[in-house]
Amino acid sequence: MQHRPPDLADLLPDLLADLGLKAPPVPFDTWTMGTITQWMAYRAEPGAMLKAPLPSAPDVGAGWRGVELRKFHPLDQLDDLLRHTVSQVDAAIGLAAAGEDYAYVIAGSRHAEPIRAVLGVDVSGRHEGVVRDALQRCGATGRGGARWRTATSRGLAAWSVHTPRTAGADEVASFLDELPASRAVAGLLGVFGLELPGEPIPDPLDLQSVAREQLESAGERRKRGLLRR
Repeated sequence: MQHRPPDLADLLPDLLADLGLKAPPVPFDTWTMGTITQWMAYRAEPGAMLKAPLPSAPDVGAGWRGVELRKFHPLDQLDDLLRHTVSQVDAAIGLAAAGEDYAYVIAGSRHAEPIRAVLGVDVSGRHEGVVRDALQRCGATGRGGARWRTATSRGLAAWSVHTPRTAGADEVASFLDELPASRAVAGLLGVFGLELPGEPIPDPLDLQSVAREQLESAGERRKRGLLRR
C-alpha cells in the first residue's frame, strides 16, 4: 500500500512550534492571491527608500517597475502604500482587482493629490461592500457619475506625462465605461505604456517557506541516517 506524504498544511503548526514560532491569525479583510490581486508600479528612481517588495520589482515599462503584492489589503492600506511610494519617487499607480467584478485604481505623483478610478462597474447603479467603498473613495456615486468620469479621465491623462506613454483624455475615458474589469485594466495600463507584472516575488520571511525548508532539511538528514546503517 502506497502512503501519501503528509501535507505541509498539516505539519505546519508542529514545525512552527519546534521553531518557537506561532502562526498568526489571518484577518477577515485580507485574502491570499488568486483572481483577487493587488499590485503597485512606480517610476524608478535611484536611491528611493521603498517598502518591500517594491525595491525588487521587475520592469513593466520604460523607466517603470511594478510588482504584484503578496496579500490583498484593505483599500486604505493600498492608498497609504501609494502615498509613501510617491513621497520617494515621481509617480506611482496602484491597483486592486477582484476578477471581473471590479478594479480600483489609484494614481499619484509627488506634491499632488492622488486620482482614483473604479473600472468594470456601472457607477450609476447601487453597490454594496468593497465596490461601494471604492466608488465612495473616487467620488463616483449617483448622479455625479458623468462628471466624475470626465474629471477622472482628464486627471489620469494629465498624470500620464510621468508614464512611458502620454494618454489622451478620450483614450482614458473609453476604459471607464462598463467593460469587463480585466479588459479595462489591461487597456488602461496599455495607453500608459505599462503592463501587469508577473507572479509576486516570494517573501523570504514567509513562515511556510521556513517550514518547507525545515521539512526538506529533515528529509535529507533522515536519508543520510538510513544510508549509514
